[in-house]
Amino acid sequence: MSNQKEPEYLNVENERSLQTLVRAITLSQGEFSLILLRCNYAVLRQDIVQRLHELSAVKIREITLPTSVKTLYTCIGEELADEQPPALMVFGLESVKDIDTVLTSANQVREEFRKNFPFPVILLVNDQVLQKLIRLATDFENWATIISTAIATIDLIKLIKQTAESVFEQVMDAGAGKFLDNSALNLAIGSPQRVELELAQAELQKRGVKLDAELEASLEFVLGRDAVLMEQSRQHYQRSLTLWQQISQLEQQGCVLYNLGLWWRTYAVQHLTEQQPACSQAKDYYQKCLEVFEQANRPDLIAKFINALGEVLQKLELWDELEKVAQKALKLYQTYPDWFREARAYGFISEVALAKTDWNQAKQAAEQALSLVAANQSTEANAN
Repeated sequence: MSNQKEPEYLNVENERSLQTLVRAITLSQGEFSLILLRCNYAVLRQDIVQRLHELSAVKIREITLPTSVKTLYTCIGEELADEQPPALMVFGLESVKDIDTVLTSANQVREEFRKNFPFPVILLVNDQVLQKLIRLATDFENWATIISTAIATIDLIKLIKQTAESVFEQVMDAGAGKFLDNSALNLAIGSPQRVELELAQAELQKRGVKLDAELEASLEFVLGRDAVLMEQSRQHYQRSLTLWQQISQLEQQGCVLYNLGLWWRTYAVQHLTEQQPACSQAKDYYQKCLEVFEQANRPDLIAKFINALGEVLQKLELWDELEKVAQKALKLYQTYPDWFREARAYGFISEVALAKTDWNQAKQAAEQALSLVAANQSTEANAN
């Protein structure tokens, strides 16, 4: 099947699935029935639900489960109170923190659903939730009609692209000194966005779709930030870097180089006997990161990431190099003001002066750093 025909084909398939769902809702009026609407992607879910409301003559009530919910039956009962809608659609199962407990308890009280909810209940599920349902709530799931939806390859690629672009944008915006973990990026293991990314990747592999170099490089970077094992993380970053170098995307190269530097800096903390060589590796990657941003004519990014190099030079006690880097940083902050990073640069100047026993210079630089901190903390306190 050609890519041009695929979206049209999938639209027909999804329309057929929705017609099946509408029939199931209509035929179940006045009695309990369980329908599992399988849909893996939020962007598709919105379109599917909108179209369902257009097609169905039966009014469908919607509720979204809180992430802290413990029992599905009780939550639905409390939300509806005495209301008995013609049909109910339940969102949010993919975001529930203790999903195992929710599904196990639903299985245990399945007869209560039948007795007290005389209307069709449609649960929106992704593949992950569906697999858990089959495993943990077998009897409950056996009552269900499963209706599946499909998404076009072009939309799967778009999903990965948008996710990766968002990660790069946030990491570059944060700069050095503030590591955005995957929770901050909504990509923690098990989070809905992370699950969607993994499902999209698996689905594309299943369809035999090869990602272009840019998309593969982006995906490798995202995977590198979340690999459980340190060595896996480094390999993902290295692969990402190689691909970005092949397509000459300088900003992304710099971002990956910084993360490789951060990897070695973390390694140095975790392996004290190898601290010196690991810090030297971090220094090399940080320097390359800044060189690439220089080539890209992005002094704003240099300003955001330069202090990472300063920190590792301080650790290595390379005082002459640190002094040059700190002076360059201070010059940059005249154009790209950032009081916190500027204070850090003055801190480096003070450290250099102490190492060279220049007490006056050390005192002056330290006072400038403290003055910046005090002034800006005071401003922020007044603003709040």
